[in-house]
Amino acid sequence: MDNSQFNNAIKKATNPLPGSTPASVVYKLSVKKKYEGLTIIEFFSEAVPRSTPQIWIDKVNSQNLTVNGKTVTTNYLVKAGDLAVHTSEPKIEPAVNTAIELLYADEDIWIINKPSPLPVHASGRFKRNTLLEILELAFPNDEFKLLHRIDANTTGIVLIAKNKVAANTIREQFEAKKVKKTYAALVEGIIQENNITSIQSIGNEVLVGGARAIDEQGKKSETEIEVVERRTAKKQTLLKVTPLTGRTNQIRLHLADLGYPIVGDLGHQDKSYFINQPFTYPTDSLFLHAYQISFQHPTTGKTLSFEAPLPEKFKI
Repeated sequence: MDNSQFNNAIKKATNPLPGSTPASVVYKLSVKKKYEGLTIIEFFSEAVPRSTPQIWIDKVNSQNLTVNGKTVTTNYLVKAGDLAVHTSEPKIEPAVNTAIELLYADEDIWIINKPSPLPVHASGRFKRNTLLEILELAFPNDEFKLLHRIDANTTGIVLIAKNKVAANTIREQFEAKKVKKTYAALVEGIIQENNITSIQSIGNEVLVGGARAIDEQGKKSETEIEVVERRTAKKQTLLKVTPLTGRTNQIRLHLADLGYPIVGDLGHQDKSYFINQPFTYPTDSLFLHAYQISFQHPTTGKTLSFEAPLPEKFKI
């Protein structure tokens, strides 16, 4: 696979974008214990904060909302473990950036340089306009195994396995913390310390807009932070960031918690932002870049290291 072949296939698969034609989406939502005893309408009104009760009343009455595979009434009381399913009206997905680059390819792995905004996999409003869906459309005879994820607005390296054996081998490395990932982040404010280690637990609960939050009852998370450059004129600091754990939104949360939110990360600069806005920003506004990854090749065992060049937006 050379770059010309790759680029042509991606262009063909994204012109038009997969999600540019209206399509219905099936949504599945499992009931957590804290919602037990609510009516089905109350449950959805709380679990989907931007919705209105009338939306769910209409879905129940039209039998477009089932629980455990059966239709219910608006008075149905949910139980922990219930699986509620409903289908959306046909809709178009938000546009994404398709400037996907192939940094390396062999029969076991591909190294992708992902642009922003582009979700790695299906989530929220994105089902078809995702990196994985685009790759599968562009290369229908290939197999793709996603090994890790970065946020839709984070640019940089994504490691993908091309077969089950390679996937299992590299996943074992992730579990053993033998895969090293390094990020570049430009943050608001001047950090005086040259090195900081942030240890803050992150909750599992998905908040309004799809965000997470620092939570003492959550999973322990650790991030190493090193100052690369202090840009005093703009009151910003360029950082090298190494997450020692892999929690969702870890780097963004840890830096915001320290008082140095990432430039362009509006939702972690203003906690009210996600109340009325989705989690994925519509433009390439976030200054967070996954620029390096090191791991052992799943077949040869050789230690490999790859870098994705720092985007122009990071440069003064």
